[in-house]
Amino acid sequence: MTIDTNILVYIYDGQDPVRQVSAVAIFDRLMSVRAAVSRQVIGELHNVLQRKLRRPAWEAAQAARSVLTAFETNFPASARAVEDALAFASAGRLSYWDALLVASARDAGCSTLFTEDMHPGHLLSVEVVKPFDTQGRFSDRARELLNL
Repeated sequence: MTIDTNILVYIYDGQDPVRQVSAVAIFDRLMSVRAAVSRQVIGELHNVLQRKLRRPAWEAAQAARSVLTAFETNFPASARAVEDALAFASAGRLSYWDALLVASARDAGCSTLFTEDMHPGHLLSVEVVKPFDTQGRFSDRARELLNL
């Protein structure tokens, strides 16, 4: 299992308290099983916190470091992952960065990706799961996979 940047951003963004609580629970659950998180996601988290949420650079860096130390980060961006990402992006199926995340998750052995940015289903042998329902609570599939 792994997560996309948007799940981590909810932890630091208080605009949606229900999703924030759910995101913290996902983080804690994945941390307890030493799940993998892409270094790409860590960099994106830093960028979003600093640029979109206007957090000080030191705070964005500390948040990124917290993720870096909490999770396994051996997430390769192999040549195969890049080729697959380019194919998906050129076909208009995903953005390059989303496709690279999915392909890298596959290469790292992750079977599930929690994200709000992609449609649920299977891509490149990775199940894409929407973590939240319309109220910001856990989706049924997320609850099942996380044993919540």
